[in-house]
Amino acid sequence: MSTKLKLPPSGSLNESDLHFIPVKIEYDGQAKVKSYFTTSIRETDEQNLSASLRGRPLNGSKFDVPSGYSGLLMTETHKPLIEGDDREITASRSFKGFRYWNLDQVPGQGDPLLQALTWIDIAKALHGPVDEDISDSQGSLKSEISM
Repeated sequence: MSTKLKLPPSGSLNESDLHFIPVKIEYDGQAKVKSYFTTSIRETDEQNLSASLRGRPLNGSKFDVPSGYSGLLMTETHKPLIEGDDREITASRSFKGFRYWNLDQVPGQGDPLLQALTWIDIAKALHGPVDEDISDSQGSLKSEISM
């Protein structure tokens, strides 16, 4: 089984306003978010938001896509009929930021999605360039790193 990713030319995708909401909705398609949800959003301060969805209060925060990265909304355009068939996933929209919502508390570093975003910084530290001058605890050892 292979998965093909189709990416259109840079800048050709329409930009979307993205919301990550902790609910399960038995619907897969376009929704009138601007008419029925966005109108209830209130800013509590610079980063935090509050809203309601079907009478349930939501607490949210705004987040930007990390510098050097692009946010893409991917849609599966060819689903496998049987196990082992090829899949095709196409970028349908782009986004520069998103709003992350919780039901009972303001989003914080304990949320799984926000913890996943910290891995970007960890990956940069682990896989980024390394200074060739490395010292031991006394500062006397100089070694070279070869890759």
